[in-house]
Order: sequence, then C-alpha cells, then structure tokens
Amino acid sequence: MPNPLSFFKKSADSRQHYSSIKTSVLFYFAIKNFLDRKLRSFLTVLAVVIGVCAIFFLLSFGLGVQSTVTQKVIGDKSLKSIDVTSPNSLLIKLDESAITKIKSYPHVKQTAVQYSFPGIMSYGGGEVDVVAYGVDQQYQSLSTLTLQKGRLLQSDDNKSIVLNSSALKAIGITDVANAINQQVKITIPLDRAGATVKQITDTFTIVGVIESGVGGELFMPSSNFDAAGVPAYNKVKITMDDVSNVAAARTQIENSGFKTASLTDTLTEINNIFRYFNLILVGFGSIGMVVAILGMFNSLTISLFERTKEIGLMMVLGARRSDMRKLFIFEAVLISTIGAVVGTVLAIILGKIVNFYVNIGAAARGVTSPIDLFATPLWAVASIIIGTILVGVAVVYFPARRAERINPIDALKRE
Repeated sequence: MPNPLSFFKKSADSRQHYSSIKTSVLFYFAIKNFLDRKLRSFLTVLAVVIGVCAIFFLLSFGLGVQSTVTQKVIGDKSLKSIDVTSPNSLLIKLDESAITKIKSYPHVKQTAVQYSFPGIMSYGGGEVDVVAYGVDQQYQSLSTLTLQKGRLLQSDDNKSIVLNSSALKAIGITDVANAINQQVKITIPLDRAGATVKQITDTFTIVGVIESGVGGELFMPSSNFDAAGVPAYNKVKITMDDVSNVAAARTQIENSGFKTASLTDTLTEINNIFRYFNLILVGFGSIGMVVAILGMFNSLTISLFERTKEIGLMMVLGARRSDMRKLFIFEAVLISTIGAVVGTVLAIILGKIVNFYVNIGAAARGVTSPIDLFATPLWAVASIIIGTILVGVAVVYFPARRAERINPIDALKRE
C-alpha cells in the first residue's frame, strides 16, 4: 500500500513541514472523485451538456440567419464602393468637373457613372413605361446583375440594351429565350435635363435579360446620353482601395455638397439588429444553463459534506488550505470542460441535421442554392467553452472557500 505521505513534497527547511500538494496529484484526486461518484457526476455533466447545447444551438442559429440575411442583402457587392448622388441636381451637378475632383481624393481606386431617366419602350404595337439607365463598363462591372439569358453590355455596344424580366413581361414576351435579338423602340425625354437634344428616340436590340426589381428597367450604354449632350450624371459609383478608407472618403464627398450611400450602412444596421436578436436567443438558452449551475453547485456542496473527514485527514498529513480550494476548483473545471465540449459538439451535430432536412425541403420546392441556417465560427466555439469553464470556477467559489476553512480536528471527530 503506497504511503499517503508520498503525495506531498517536503520543504527544504529544518522543520520538515510539508509544502503544497503537487498539481498533478490534486488533479488525480479530482478525477478519482469524479469517477467514484458515477451517477452524480453523470447527472451533473448532463445538466451542463443540456445547458451548453441549448445556448450554442440558439446562438449558432442566430449567427447562421445573420450570415444568410447579410449574404442575400449584400451578395457579391463590394463594401469598398460608395454611391454618390446630388441632393439638388439644379444647384450641385455631378458633371465632369465633380468627377475629376472625386478622382483626386486619396485612396479612390475607380469611378463609374450612371444616367437615369424615365422612358417609353414600344414593341409589337404596345408601349410600357420603363426606367432607362445609361451605364459605362465600370459601372456595370461594379453592379450585381443576375443574367438570365444572353449577355451584358460590351464596350463596343451602342444600340444594344439589357432588359429586366419585369419589362420583358410588360411588353408581352413570356419566353426569355425569344427576347434575345428582338428590336424595340426606346423614347427618352431629355427636355428637363439641359441636354442639347430634346429626346432620345431610336431602335435598340435586346442582347440580355436580367433579374432586377419589380418595375420595368433597361440598361443601355452611357454613350447614348453622352451623344445627346446630357450635362450631368444621376449617380457616380466609386471604389476605394480598402474598406477602412470608405468613411473618410464619404466625409470628403459630403463636404462638397453631395450625398453618399454605402453598403457599410446596411451591414451596420443588420449587425445591430442581430446583436439584440442573438442576445435574446442566448437568454432563452441560458435558462437551461441556470439549471446546470444550480446542479453543479448542489453536487459540489454535497461532495464537500461527504468528504469533510477526508479533507481533515489530508490537512493533518500536511496539505495546505489552498490545496483544498484547488481540489474543488479542479473538480468544477473538469465537470465544466466535459459538459462544454460535449454540449458544443452535440449542438453542432443538431445544427447539421436541421440544415440537412431544410435543404431537402428547399430543393423539393425548386431552391437550388444551399441554405445554411446554422453557423459555427471558431470564436463562438471557443467563447462558449471558455465561458462555461469560467462559470464553473465561479460556481465552486463558495464550496471551495468553505473547504479551505475546515478545521482538521473538528473534521476528524466526525463519524
């Protein structure tokens, strides 16, 4: 039978008193106590697993929905871009001089222009109202246009247009494939724009069909408006070399009297909304964690009462009061770590299962793009595990403090 005194390190002084127990020995005692009380340990860990699983499952759901919404709203659009418009086009014009000034600002990488006017499109004896956008190649490349059929505008195009599906249906063409290479008449009044000609009236060829909005829209080369002598643009899109420079550029542009908009505003609003949404979800999940905390506190307290005599004997053999505190902290950390890891893994598995069945249902309804309602970023996994361990250390504070204050003589008197 091993000598119990071998668990302690002797100090070097002449009084031969015993120093603190080795950390490895304390950890061994914590594991042994955990395994000796299998049912109680299992129930305590199970409570922590349920609490952690509930919190992480709901948090993962909130983060997944946030990511999905952000992707749907922003898509492939760059956060580095800024839309510039004039709040009063009669007083402040987005003309070539304004574009030149904007290009001179620091960190501006690219500029693109857009004209925008209401117009009339005629086809097959019928007429429909549309919004005509005159864009250059840079603007088209910076815009997210989902092509259904055909192609987008090219640099050598002049009398070519790209329609959206709503405009196509309005002129009576239901089959997208039949629209390509069809010719339509476009009339765009310019009498209020200060152009050299009163209106653009010409026949254009449909080269592509896109998904864009619910109203009738068409895109044509900006050269048509340049040739008509339109003096100012309706919108200018600029691209910065880095997202961090967007705010400063917007301030400079707004100081010149123009109005700016950026997807960073939308992203900030989405993050603000989901910040509270995620807190609410975590709050609901924390209900199970409260039950786990109470169970852990009860388990450690009962363990303290059951082992009072054992603690007294260890202190008589030379253990310090701090050793008793560390012993209970190790036990709490052991329970918290196992519960946190198992609960997190279980939540991830449940999320994968839900995602699997959601995608099956979506595919049956014609949705081809994958749906991911649950996100498991590494920072969330690390946060939930570390947070649970810290909660365990906080819970064990009072039992550990009481353990270190036990009088060994009184403890040994107990039957």
